[in-house]
Amino acid sequence: MDKKQIEKTVNDLFADAKKRNFDESVELIITFKNLNIKNKDHRYHYFVTIPNPFLSKVKSIYFSKDKNAAVQLKGIVDKVIVEEDISKISKKEAKKLANEFDVFLAEGSVMLTVGKFLGQALSPKGKMPQIAPLNADAVKNTLNAILARVVLSNKKNKSSVAMQVKIGKRSQDAIKIAENTMVVYNSLIEKLPAGKQNIKSIYFKTTMSTPQKLGGEKKWLNILKIGRFLNLRNWQRSFQIIKLLELEI
Repeated sequence: MDKKQIEKTVNDLFADAKKRNFDESVELIITFKNLNIKNKDHRYHYFVTIPNPFLSKVKSIYFSKDKNAAVQLKGIVDKVIVEEDISKISKKEAKKLANEFDVFLAEGSVMLTVGKFLGQALSPKGKMPQIAPLNADAVKNTLNAILARVVLSNKKNKSSVAMQVKIGKRSQDAIKIAENTMVVYNSLIEKLPAGKQNIKSIYFKTTMSTPQKLGGEKKWLNILKIGRFLNLRNWQRSFQIIKLLELEI
């Protein structure tokens, strides 16, 4: 993959996409070939640290044994729950927490308690707490590291033929988005059984735009139109139908 080609594709995308009244995410979509997604060895879920983070804040919660943790972490995390209160959280409240907060942190000593009472709500969403010592600097560093990482996954849908990941924000320039893309792409190539040979196509899109193919001209038959025509709700399903119909996009 050529970095300059990525920059051009992203600049073309920004030039063509209508500007919205919010800072849209920029998404990278990679379609696969000769990959058996039903094979567990061909399904991936892992984190990659990108050089140009695009998130400035995540809503975080910290579980602690210390009743004074809220004072120590004031202004660093959004909520602190002490261990003795974890068992009092109902299933409904646990689901609400899982939906409301982006990041869950905990002292190592309370992980068993969190798992026992909140595991059913947090685990399916991939939000079991990350261990962080009760120290303001340590928690800050952990949150900063989380802000600088993205998750690559094709595990949610066993029949998926594509992977989609947020790679930046429209407020960032194409150079930074290209640098993020290269890191993500190279990490994926190392994991794929045939490396580059398993990559069929690469696209970029903003939250509200249609996809722009890397190094390709725009086609009248694009993914968004197919998805709308077939009343599909997600991009991965659209790619699956496109592959089945052997459509050229």
